Amino acid sequence: MPPHRFRSVSSAAALLCALALGACATNPPAADSSNNDPYESVNRKIWDLDLALNDYLLTPVARGYRYVTPQFARTAITNALHNLKSPAIFANDLMEGNMKRAGQTLTRIVLNTTVGVGGLYDFGADQKLPYHDADFGATMGSWGVPSGPFLVLPLLGPSDPRDGIGYAVDSYIDPFNIKMQAARIKDANYIRFGVETVNGAALRLDDLDELRRSSLDFYAAIRSLYQQKRAADVAIAKNPDSPVLPNIPYDEVEPSSPVPSNPPAAAGSAKAQ
Repeated sequence: MPPHRFRSVSSAAALLCALALGACATNPPAADSSNNDPYESVNRKIWDLDLALNDYLLTPVARGYRYVTPQFARTAITNALHNLKSPAIFANDLMEGNMKRAGQTLTRIVLNTTVGVGGLYDFGADQKLPYHDADFGATMGSWGVPSGPFLVLPLLGPSDPRDGIGYAVDSYIDPFNIKMQAARIKDANYIRFGVETVNGAALRLDDLDELRRSSLDFYAAIRSLYQQKRAADVAIAKNPDSPVLPNIPYDEVEPSSPVPSNPPAAAGSAKAQ
């Protein structure tokens, strides 16, 4: 997921998105409304930088991680990361008015934290309570807040003003982040962020490689996927039973890689929370 654990980074993302939204409101550029990307020329330059960092730094590390870490261990790590994120998901379920999903999330937290040994095993899924995602960006969307223009942020990848603000809010309501900040244990947040980044990159390596090979314009393909996924997230936040795209875990996207929050056929086929 984007850097929910680091208040300084998430606040910076929110500020960048807010400034972009304000600039768009005061001096709206000519835009192709079909893709909501009025800053495409700037976005593409940032995209090239992010893609280079992804290719030369994150991808080699992710490949090494996948090579040395057995599948069962990667699944356990993914489960644990989902469990850590679940309190924020529960809060967003409540804010969206999705009481059924909130009850499922709360039950999963209790089951996976206890029987699932801190979330390493997804016991909730065994009880037919599958993992779902929810974030404050989608919550605001369910309230009618518009997304604003598509943005590519340095190091953070695809976003928009609404999601940038949502990242910051999710960071501030995350119990793990709050606890570590209060205890002044900064390394815990850095470690968690690093594991999320590398584990998420490892999950989507094959899908993104295939998408890149098959796309005439990788930037446009990622933009389209990101916007479709976020539209689906908002639709699900409004009505969890709506027939929309599958609710792919948002934290499979990491800030240091220019990838969407819905890689095609996301590599969550392993039993992950």
